[in-house]
Amino acid sequence: MHENDLDRFVSAVADGALIPDRDAMFNPWGDHDPVHDLGPDAPGIRADNLHRYLAARLGRARVLLIAEAPSYSGAKFSGMAMTSERDVLAAHAAGRGDDYFAGGFRRTSRELPALKNRDGMLERTASIVWSAMATNGWQPCDFVLWNAVAYHPHERGNVLSNRAPATRERRALRPLLERFLALFPELPRLAIGRVCQHSLADMGIDARPARHPSYGGAPEFRAAVAALREELTGERA
Repeated sequence: MHENDLDRFVSAVADGALIPDRDAMFNPWGDHDPVHDLGPDAPGIRADNLHRYLAARLGRARVLLIAEAPSYSGAKFSGMAMTSERDVLAAHAAGRGDDYFAGGFRRTSRELPALKNRDGMLERTASIVWSAMATNGWQPCDFVLWNAVAYHPHERGNVLSNRAPATRERRALRPLLERFLALFPELPRLAIGRVCQHSLADMGIDARPARHPSYGGAPEFRAAVAALREELTGERA
């Protein structure tokens, strides 16, 4: 897949033209949150993070992991699906920043006591996903993380809330998911969680099921990624 295709994809995501209702969905790569963002350049930083994250995996990735939608503590601030700002900052501090992409990383969340984000925003599910992949022998650029619904669905008036995307939102944003899948053609897909599995099935998109790692599902999620690795490589971690 050509780099120009990636440029056009990130531009389309940042533009947010397909969002059905901007009062109920936050676009991390195009919207500025004046209360919780560190500055007005935050959307551009997140778009650059997304571009560099995906570019590092073009032609290298071996599997796609797709969840339902971003949370307010994950991609909303990191710019990368199922990825915590805190984990990226910690990796850079430990000399492992290239696990995400080459070059520096800038946080976009404003440090606020109510968010407990002195070291960056933390999404625990994201941390479990990255840990499970590493534990089962997957290298960071072996896998790509994305969401069936690109943008963060929230309750009206509360951007720091999470809600399940409506069917009309999933269907309206399907073209972005299809453009993402076209960047990584013919790779096996793992659908994380039953809701995501139903969403992808509703859109006619094939994916293997994996238990969502939250609410006690981490062992089953780890088993799913281990089984996929063994199936693709014949190796056990």
